[in-house]
Amino acid sequence: MAVREPLTQVIGRAGEQVKRRTRVRRPSSAEGRDAYHVMVAVGEERQLVPLASFGCALARSREGRMTLVTVTPDGTRPPWLKVPPSCADVPVDVLVLRQMKAPGQDLAHLVNQKPPDLLVIGWRGEPKRGRYLLGRTLDPVLRNVLCDVAVVRSDFARTPRNVLVPTAGGPNAARALEIALSLGSDVQITALYVAQRSLGQPEVILGRERLRAAVAPWEGQSLIQRRVVQAHDIVRGILGEANSGRYDLLLIGASNESAVDRALFGNVPQTVAVDSPIPTVVIRRQAETVQRRLRHAWWRVWRFFPTISTAEQVEVYKRIHRGARPGVDFFIMISLSAALAAIGLLMDSSTVIIGAMVVAPLMSALLALGLGVTMGNLRMIRMALGSVLKGAFLAILVGLLVGTSMPKAAPTGEVLARSHPSIVDLVVALLSGMAGAYAICRRDILAALVGVAIAAAVVPPLATVGIGISMGSAQIAGGALLLFLTNLIAISATGGLVFLAFGFQPEPSESERSRVFHRGLLSTLFLVLVVALPLIWLTWRSVQQTSLQRAITDVLTSEVPQRYVEVTEWHICEREGETFCLEITARVDHVVTEEETAALQRRLAARLKRPVSLHVIAIPVQYFHIQVSPSATVPMTKSTNSAALQP
Repeated sequence: MAVREPLTQVIGRAGEQVKRRTRVRRPSSAEGRDAYHVMVAVGEERQLVPLASFGCALARSREGRMTLVTVTPDGTRPPWLKVPPSCADVPVDVLVLRQMKAPGQDLAHLVNQKPPDLLVIGWRGEPKRGRYLLGRTLDPVLRNVLCDVAVVRSDFARTPRNVLVPTAGGPNAARALEIALSLGSDVQITALYVAQRSLGQPEVILGRERLRAAVAPWEGQSLIQRRVVQAHDIVRGILGEANSGRYDLLLIGASNESAVDRALFGNVPQTVAVDSPIPTVVIRRQAETVQRRLRHAWWRVWRFFPTISTAEQVEVYKRIHRGARPGVDFFIMISLSAALAAIGLLMDSSTVIIGAMVVAPLMSALLALGLGVTMGNLRMIRMALGSVLKGAFLAILVGLLVGTSMPKAAPTGEVLARSHPSIVDLVVALLSGMAGAYAICRRDILAALVGVAIAAAVVPPLATVGIGISMGSAQIAGGALLLFLTNLIAISATGGLVFLAFGFQPEPSESERSRVFHRGLLSTLFLVLVVALPLIWLTWRSVQQTSLQRAITDVLTSEVPQRYVEVTEWHICEREGETFCLEITARVDHVVTEEETAALQRRLAARLKRPVSLHVIAIPVQYFHIQVSPSATVPMTKSTNSAALQP
């Protein structure tokens, strides 16, 4: 960390901040308004010499000045805050801030009052987990300061002689090269490009071109050498070169610091800085105004999201692991839940189906799958996936047995509702996964997990698959299976994202788990897209059918003469291209002629704007109306719009 987090609370009026500035020596003539200014933030004694030595080397090479700054609870200067002998030839100021808010916020506020050219801060090399990239203190500085930042990890007390600068053409890498050149005229710099071995020789050629473009501004400098190495991944390539013994400093440009990038692709500079065998400096250029404001707005919203401690993370892990383990209780509850769901589906009873949702244990297994991906825990992924598959097979089998025991049962509304999934079901599953993961991480609202299980409805689709198989209906079974796969993928995906927000993530040093984590997240996103495509198509087809049915109903209502015909039902027969067959069943009180049917067909085709093949089933009827009068006799009269039928 650049600044030590205090253990005491500072009491003072709001907005008050005491600054104590000490001028170590009078600045030289080179120091003026435009002199290169390096500000070094020191949080503890052991950071003083390495950070000050690095800052002095940069200020010296540009005939600039340096400011040492620290934050203390009461604003007093620590006894160890002295200018090192290595900075004797550099104008140095010492500034002490009284802590008013968090140390990182106080430092950022000071820097932004009159931004230096470069801010140097230290880092212990122990990254925080979850939302923070480098820690609770450093992240506010990185987000908010209006200057370039150099994050220094490890100790060194002398100017380096051989500097390694990995580059892929980004702006931060160019800034790292510029700072490396500022370390001194006798510093040898190696610009490194790591070509992924799987991409072969074309990637090596591309790397040479990118290095040539990266060092083009300093083409005349003989101090910069270009080097391309092949490795299985970028981190391995950089660490392998740094471990060769030829370098005494690694300068690397920062990558995008957004949470999405870190989750999907990892943070290469952070991982390299943690595992580097030599002193490492991560360089980040000042962000553009729009980018900085967007990042600041994102973090203002993000900070309201609650956090959990490491002990709470362990408790959540144990709770999910225990609930997803495929033991005897797991299979008994799956069997009972599937039986209840199947009976409720065949009875068309939503109450019974809700009871089945409450007792189903599959929700824990789905959340365990998301947690396993987030933590890069391959063992948990296998256990959760095995539990889901075994539970799904058992639920389908129970649904098949219940459906077979009722051979004369017909598809009910509840069965049909689960055989026609739509994109809305995907949205519900995504939200259910987020709610379930959030509830299980927060002990105070753990009871809400029951409601989430009802909303997700994991077991009823599996029971519907078994019922569809027992009825010999591939449409029912296939639609219900698609609904279950939608729930499986969506709940695991968004549940994993919530776990990531709560800090569940493999450490950058755990390379194997990090690979599982990244591949798992990319695979999950791919599966969400894959399952969304048929749902979008089914939703579009359902909307089209609904629109067509509404149009036909409106046409029949307006075009069919009510005084002659009463339509009791209609349905669409087999369609042939744009022409579709419409079969109408109606009660009539007269003989319907072919000319009348043809006229109705023409009116339907004109209103629907497509060819229509019309079939009319006319059922002759006679209407009677029985009227009860106060007299003893009960007259029987015909309806006024009915014609008498002679016997």
